[in-house]
Amino acid sequence: MRRAWLAGVLVFVGAACEGTTGPNVYLRTPGGGQDAIDGVLEPGSMRLRPTICDGEVLTPEFSPLTEDDLASYLEKHGFRTRKSRARRDLVYIDVLDAGQDYVRLRVAILDQAPAAGRELHEAILQHGPGSWGVHRSNLAVLAPIGSPDQIIGFAVKSKLACWGVLTLAGLDDTFVVPGGYMEL
Repeated sequence: MRRAWLAGVLVFVGAACEGTTGPNVYLRTPGGGQDAIDGVLEPGSMRLRPTICDGEVLTPEFSPLTEDDLASYLEKHGFRTRKSRARRDLVYIDVLDAGQDYVRLRVAILDQAPAAGRELHEAILQHGPGSWGVHRSNLAVLAPIGSPDQIIGFAVKSKLACWGVLTLAGLDDTFVVPGGYMEL
C-alpha cells in the first residue's frame, strides 16, 4: 500500500516537472474566485454564489462513473481533454485550454461512492495547504495546488464545482465549499 502511494506521488511529481508546456503541481491559471463567492476566500468561510451552477444538474449521482464521464463533462463546457492511464484505478486527465499551462487532474476510480469522499479527504490532507479537488459518485479528483482565488476561479470556469463536491485543504482539515454540487 505504501509503495503504491509513493509510486502515485512520484508519477504525479514527475509529471509536474515536464516543463512549462506540461502539467504542473501548482495552478498557473488566473484567479477570479472572489467574484464567484459570497464571503471571504478562506476555507470554511465561503459559499458559491447561487448563479454559478445555473442550468447544471446538481442531483446526486450514486451510479458508478468512469473517467470518460468527467472528460465528457469538461468537453461539454468547452475544454479539450487528454487522458492517460497510470493504472487500473488511476487516470490523469489533462484539461487543455485552461490557461497558460494545462491543468492535470488525478482521477481515482473507486469501487463505491462513499469511498470517493474519504479518498479525496485523505489525499488533500497528504498534499497540504492549497490542495483541493472534487468527488462525485465513485470518482475522487485531486487537482493542482493553488491559492483560494485560483482554485475557486478554475473550479467555476471549468464548472468542476457544479460537477462534484468541491473540497479545499485548511490548515489541518478539509472544507467543502457549499453552493455547488453536493452529496449527502
